[in-house]
Amino acid sequence: MELGWCDVCLRVNKVLVSREFYGDLGFWQVEGSDEEGWAVVTNGDLRLGLFEPQYMTGPISLNFRGGEITDICAKLSLKGHAFSKPPKLVNGGGSVSITDPDGTSIFFDCIAGETKKVEPIS
Repeated sequence: MELGWCDVCLRVNKVLVSREFYGDLGFWQVEGSDEEGWAVVTNGDLRLGLFEPQYMTGPISLNFRGGEITDICAKLSLKGHAFSKPPKLVNGGGSVSITDPDGTSIFFDCIAGETKKVEPIS
């Protein structure tokens, strides 16, 4: 099953403060905006999603992006996994969520033609 790449997502109080902190560690922003309350930062192979509480209820989640959503949904269903929300399938992409045995949210999403962004936002 092709999952795509994984962003580790953290719930943060203020995305600007967290983005600047991770910037001091050598991360640069590739998606999101302070005004909207979220950012994705990267350094090497690690991507961190920084999300204010309106986007996340738990402290951490995994976000697999760019995978085959239809295939992921079918295979998870066959293995008996329940979805946190019903799958959304749209124009060759979509999203679905599950929760692991310890309560960690795992979100799979893909937009048709999506690629892993690595260039900094100007």
